[in-house]
Amino acid sequence: MSESIDCRIDRILEQIHTSAQQAGRDQADVQLELAVKTRTVNEIAQAVHALNARGQRAILGQNRVQEAQVSTPGLRDLGIADFYPTLIGPLQKNKINHALRVVEEIETLDTLKLAQAVAKRVEPGRVLNVMMQVNTAREDTKSGVDPEHALELAGAISELPALHLVGFMTIGAHTDDETLVRRSFAQLRQIRDAAVQQGLADATELSMGMSGDFPLAIAEGATRVRIGSMAFGPRRVA
Repeated sequence: MSESIDCRIDRILEQIHTSAQQAGRDQADVQLELAVKTRTVNEIAQAVHALNARGQRAILGQNRVQEAQVSTPGLRDLGIADFYPTLIGPLQKNKINHALRVVEEIETLDTLKLAQAVAKRVEPGRVLNVMMQVNTAREDTKSGVDPEHALELAGAISELPALHLVGFMTIGAHTDDETLVRRSFAQLRQIRDAAVQQGLADATELSMGMSGDFPLAIAEGATRVRIGSMAFGPRRVA
């Protein structure tokens, strides 16, 4: 019999606790974000209930706007309100309006043009939480602004009144060399620290680390780890 989502969530939270403890950090400073790519509304609902029952906000990392268009209203139709949908996948300009209807945050802004396009579409009176994606691994297969341009872009995004820059996101280096993986996470922390020192006081979040490397991310200061397969089992082919 396969392990239930409830049990998987418990195991993940325990591993987050252990990793934080080993790093000399408070586990309350590290949030679990569920990467829900290809998951059904029912599976996501089970995970949301599991987190809510444990006193935790359910952050739902959506990789595709099309999937968020199904799961966000689907959860609301089930009477579930205590969840926070955020976009962790690339955002095309022709999907901005759709995204703004079904997510409360975008983690993957990596150009000023994209940030400006999003800001123009945010409805009056709303301020959208955003993060900036940085390609600290310097891999061609990954999105994100180059690290040397990160502070300049962060400053420009922070000046857009419709957007609230709350932090930075990266995907760790794709390698078995833990030193290189940790280095890619450490660089994001250094960028965050420099941004805060330059006056971006609210840009404190570090979204980094996934199922295969989140303990390393926590050791380097992650405030949010994005976990998918550990919570739901093997991903379905999309």
